[in-house]
Amino acid sequence: MATELKMPQMGYDMEEGTVVRWLKEEGSTVTRNEAVAEIETDKAVVEFESDSEGVLLKIVAPEGTIVPVGQTIAVVGSAGEEVSDVSDILIEQATATNDSETENSDPAYDPKQFHETAEVIIGPATGRILATPIARRIAEERGISLANVPGSGPGGRITKKDIEEYEPNLASQSATPVPSETTIPKETFTKNVEPVPAPFMSGEKQPISRMRQQIARVTVKSKTEKPHFYVSAEINMTDAMSLRRQINDQLKDDGVRLTVNDLIVKACIQALQKYPKFNAYYQDDGIQYNDKINIAVAIADDEGLIVPAIIDCGEKSLRQVSQMIKNLAERSSNGSLSSQEYTGGTFAISNLGMFDVSSFVAIIHPPQSAVLAVGTVSEKPIVVDGEITVGQVMTATISADHRIVDGAEGAQFLIEVKRLLQSPTSLMV
Repeated sequence: MATELKMPQMGYDMEEGTVVRWLKEEGSTVTRNEAVAEIETDKAVVEFESDSEGVLLKIVAPEGTIVPVGQTIAVVGSAGEEVSDVSDILIEQATATNDSETENSDPAYDPKQFHETAEVIIGPATGRILATPIARRIAEERGISLANVPGSGPGGRITKKDIEEYEPNLASQSATPVPSETTIPKETFTKNVEPVPAPFMSGEKQPISRMRQQIARVTVKSKTEKPHFYVSAEINMTDAMSLRRQINDQLKDDGVRLTVNDLIVKACIQALQKYPKFNAYYQDDGIQYNDKINIAVAIADDEGLIVPAIIDCGEKSLRQVSQMIKNLAERSSNGSLSSQEYTGGTFAISNLGMFDVSSFVAIIHPPQSAVLAVGTVSEKPIVVDGEITVGQVMTATISADHRIVDGAEGAQFLIEVKRLLQSPTSLMV
């Protein structure tokens, strides 16, 4: 019997997604949990995995379609099975969309139109070009028509790099500009960013991007529903920095390069094993403990951030954790995160040390119950065995949900992270 694949809820507060690219063609064999499409949310490009196996009988939503959560994007069934009710699916979705209070201002998603038209062309002919928001903004600032820029991203999407490397052909600058597509979120996230503010005039109201709208909804909901409390501590990172340097020197020929963040993540993993409440979340009828440790790492750029997670890292070595983090960052940049990585974090770490920030407090990312905020490692005078010396110190602050843990428990967790980082050889076992 045919099964409908529906637009998944890939992220807290996600309302709709864009089908960026189909990884399977109609008639292809599909296995359970196999990636069949790339979906773009307000924040990232995520691989969509089939929850059924069989043959991809029908692609209901072509590439470029904006689809509300819960509506059908494809049908999977047995080979040769007739899919006579696809038109009914489209008509039902069109009715549901028209009756919904949720506004969809993008004309690209029109189920009736897709029913009447066998193919939807993405490109200049329809006035739609796939591009990331930052690419569109930079192009607008520089007066570059997107119609003239070849895209190197998935499905021919134009990226920030494409715009920056584009050499204008003055003869082609008279081309008709392409309307801005505000539903396409970022696909490139980097920690080392020098934001370039968009030009504005005094008294002008700047439109809010979809990513900022989503961040606003999530953070307001988190601060409204979760009673945050904060505990801070200074951590002597001198030995940890020394160990990191030794490991990097010894293993550089193997391509290993540990970061400070790798050490922090590994310390949090071991602390969570000792204090599992910080790896749980609140429900009305009790505290739900997660059966795996999935450490989410905040990755930001000049417009917003995502918090993807390294999945099931509880038993991983420091070297494995380092490799997982690097792999996660690369796939966050090229748009190949899985749905679980995008939404499955159970504890988060936000590191602003690269911006020379000494300390800060972070907002908990729902449905998680805690986040560790860490600042830069800097040289400070410290007292060791009664003597004043110069050490490398970092300030860390835990934000936690007071419905689950109390201040004393927050202090115990943070001091365990501190102990592990100040005795870094314990991270090697």
